[in-house]
Amino acid sequence: MTKSHIRKDYFKDEYVIIAPNRAKRPHRVGTIDETTATCHFCPQNFKNETITFQDNNYNGDWEVISVVNKFAALTVDNPDAYGQTEVIVETRRHGLDINDFSVEHIVRIFNAYVDRFNYLRNMDGIKHVIIFKNEGGKAGASISHSHSQIFALPILPPKTEKEAKDYNKYRLEHITCPYCDIIKKESGKERVIWEDEHLFVLAPYASMDPYGVWLIPKKHTRTIADLTRPEKESIGIALKMVLGKLDEFGISYNYLIENAVNNEDYHMHIKVSPRPNIWAGLELGTGIIINPIAPEYAARIYRGEVKIEEDPKF
Repeated sequence: MTKSHIRKDYFKDEYVIIAPNRAKRPHRVGTIDETTATCHFCPQNFKNETITFQDNNYNGDWEVISVVNKFAALTVDNPDAYGQTEVIVETRRHGLDINDFSVEHIVRIFNAYVDRFNYLRNMDGIKHVIIFKNEGGKAGASISHSHSQIFALPILPPKTEKEAKDYNKYRLEHITCPYCDIIKKESGKERVIWEDEHLFVLAPYASMDPYGVWLIPKKHTRTIADLTRPEKESIGIALKMVLGKLDEFGISYNYLIENAVNNEDYHMHIKVSPRPNIWAGLELGTGIIINPIAPEYAARIYRGEVKIEEDPKF
C-alpha cells in the first residue's frame, strides 16, 4: 500500500488517513532524565508511602506494589478534585521494561490491577476507574522505573461515554457485540498479529496510532476483573511480543485497559498506542488523524516478517 486511504473506525464515527508515503524510520522520540541520583520507585528509597497493595500479602519482599501517588491530581480530601490516583510499581528492579518480565510476572501485575480496580470502583463518589501505562518521555512517563497508574474519577469522561453510546448503538442495530464481530471479521486477515485460544491481537483497520495494537479477549468479558488466569497469561505473551518490538525501535507508548463502566454490557480490551509522531494542525483542528504506518504493514512488522533496517521505504 503506497497511496493514502481514508478509513472509518469499525463502529465509531472516527476517521483516520492512512498515509504510508509520509512514513519515516522509527526513532526514539522521547527521553527521560536519568541524571537524578534517586529513583523514588526503588524500594530502598520508599519513604512514608501509603501502600494499598502488595503481591505477597505483606509478607517479606514484594515484587509488585501499589501506592497512593504523592503528587496526585485527585485526592479523597479535596471536594473540588475528589478521587484517588495510585501508582503500580511493577518490579523492585530498576531499568527493566515490562517486555523484560516473565509471563508469570506480568500476570502478577494484572492481579494488582484487578485488586485496585475492584476496590476503587466501589469507593463512594467514583464513577470511572482507568488503568494505564506510560512508557517513554513522549508518552508522558517521567520516571524510568517500570510502573502503571490507576485513576479513580468522580466523573464519567466524555470519551468513555461516547464509546459506550457507540457500542450500545451497534448492539441495538446488529444484536451482537462489535468487538466480538471485529474478531470474526478480522480472523484470517493480514492485520492479525497473533492469536491463541484466549486472545486476539490485531493492528486495527483504522488505527489512529502508528503501530497501534488492540488486544481483545476471545471470550466476551466485561472487565479486567473477569479475566481468567489463562487469559492473563495470553495477554502477557502478547504484551511481551508487541512492547518488545516497540522497545527495539525506541518508540514511547501508552497502553489503556478499557472496561465496562458500571453494570452495562461491554467487551473489555487493551489498546496499545505508540507515540512516534506529534499531532499537528489537521489533527488538532479536525480530530482526523494522519497515520503514516498502514496497519497491514505494522502487523507484518510485529509478526517478524519485515526488518525495518532492510526496507528501502525507510
